[in-house]
Amino acid sequence: MASEVLLVQGSTIKISDGTVTELTPSPEPTFFVLDCIGREITVTGGTSTEIDTTTFCSTAKEFKLGLPDSGTMSLSGHWVPGHAAFDEITVAHSDKLTRLIEIEFEDGSTFRVLAIVQQRSFSMAVVGVVSATFNFRLTGATSEVTASV
Repeated sequence: MASEVLLVQGSTIKISDGTVTELTPSPEPTFFVLDCIGREITVTGGTSTEIDTTTFCSTAKEFKLGLPDSGTMSLSGHWVPGHAAFDEITVAHSDKLTRLIEIEFEDGSTFRVLAIVQQRSFSMAVVGVVSATFNFRLTGATSEVTASV
């Protein structure tokens, strides 16, 4: 049996030009592509709040889950002022408004989420390039669409 994998090469990550407040806005916004400054992306799903529903007649603790939390995303790559996507992240960090981030995987499936830029940081070392890390707080629901096989 052959391994089933999804390759990174051929994937695209984009950030909307300006604020977006819906996962499927109409008309579709203009996007800036982060592919050539991005090197690694990590999406960490959040947890749902536990709601204690235990009563006097319970025989053990009982719980329900509250609303889902979409989590956070971290993008590391290159610090490139003047690059359209980099500059949009800088503006988003200042205005604190949501942007639409879309990841399209090499198989055509997509992941979309609204995000707020929480933090921008850079690092540099001798005989290297200036590296960047952008941290996003995901807000609202996510959209995951599987490609047709």
